[in-house]
Amino acid sequence: MATRLGLGLPQMRQYDLGKDVPDVARAAEGMGYESLWVFERALFPEPAVQGLYGIEGLPWPDEYRNVADPLVTLTLAAAATERAELGSSVLVAPLHVPFQLAKALASLDAASGGRVVAGFGTGWSHDEYAAASVRPFAERGQAWDGRMEVCRAAWGPAPGGSAGHPPKTAL
Repeated sequence: MATRLGLGLPQMRQYDLGKDVPDVARAAEGMGYESLWVFERALFPEPAVQGLYGIEGLPWPDEYRNVADPLVTLTLAAAATERAELGSSVLVAPLHVPFQLAKALASLDAASGGRVVAGFGTGWSHDEYAAASVRPFAERGQAWDGRMEVCRAAWGPAPGGSAGHPPKTAL
């Protein structure tokens, strides 16, 4: 069995998003990478109420100060590539309006020819939950469940005029 290779896209502030993402995506696909990945950080809290990943005293990396929107980053990669899967590892689903998230993913999946792999999680940052004005952190599991129900309903048999299938999801 061959090992499948994936690459994280350059979505932090030290990169030129409009130039570097398409260039890296195109080059990675050309070298045989099978997937391109993004992550989500909604903000960089100062001061943080908790350490990185909820670990007391563990500082947040400076690279998290300015992380581009994951779906915009994947859209740039989709436009520059033809075959590579486009994945999120992970989208913090409870920080999003469910129908808008489902529609954005379905639209990206349709535009990319069915290449989206949507990885979802509940997140760990109390600061991001507080800033996003969503349900309290303690309710993140219930919020995640509700968003997945809305996503599945919105994707249906032909979401947003897509090719007739929802993005692959990693729940």
